[in-house]
Amino acid sequence: MRSKSGPYGRAGGNGTSSSTAVENSIIAKLPANELAAFLERAEKIGSPLRETLFELNEPFERVLFPLTGMGSLVTVLKDGTTLEAQTVGREGFMGLPLFHGIPVARCKGITQVEGDFYQLAPKDFVSLLKIAPELRLMLHRYAQFSSEVVAQSAACNSMHLIEQRCARWLLLTADAVGRKDFSLTQEFLSQMLAVRRPGVTVAIGTLERQGLIEHRYGKVSISDAEGLKKVACECYQTITDKAQELLA
Repeated sequence: MRSKSGPYGRAGGNGTSSSTAVENSIIAKLPANELAAFLERAEKIGSPLRETLFELNEPFERVLFPLTGMGSLVTVLKDGTTLEAQTVGREGFMGLPLFHGIPVARCKGITQVEGDFYQLAPKDFVSLLKIAPELRLMLHRYAQFSSEVVAQSAACNSMHLIEQRCARWLLLTADAVGRKDFSLTQEFLSQMLAVRRPGVTVAIGTLERQGLIEHRYGKVSISDAEGLKKVACECYQTITDKAQELLA
């Protein structure tokens, strides 16, 4: 049964204690015994904007479940250029290779929107998987969601206009962190969308003149989400539908 709050919102099914407010929707769906086991092992931390969470090709030192923050998995080219592979908000977790038995990070992880995360040591994460079948099931479903989102994003970046992609990215970020205002610089967005900064400047300016967003001092606020959805390419709705199907 789908949660009324949607795949990115809080859930209260499957025996979860209603008195425990957890922003991450995977954790919030855990039955009470698995939630207790998770919280015994987890530490809540705050992470500032652009903090490196783990490095490419280095062993994981932690697994992260976003609460109010959002992470980004980025591909690093030989010249140091970084390109976003996937964002991870309250719908998911960062540490998928470790879940598949691979202890080394396959992408670099950074904090894209500052906020809170739950972190677990790798050994605690692995031990938890052995006693938490519902968690394992949800992480398998999230793994499938992740692969489909990466494929959709690749098609989006190849086919759709910068303005459409900006709108899609802003909407997905708002869904992932559960709020309509967050830190964002045009330089950072240009890196994430793999486009030149002047193109992002024009796209952001167009969205702002239409009254859809406000952007100043490194902060963006979505003023008209419904209007922004009309500008966004089909990929926003496609990814949202995938989340409903696989994560809700």
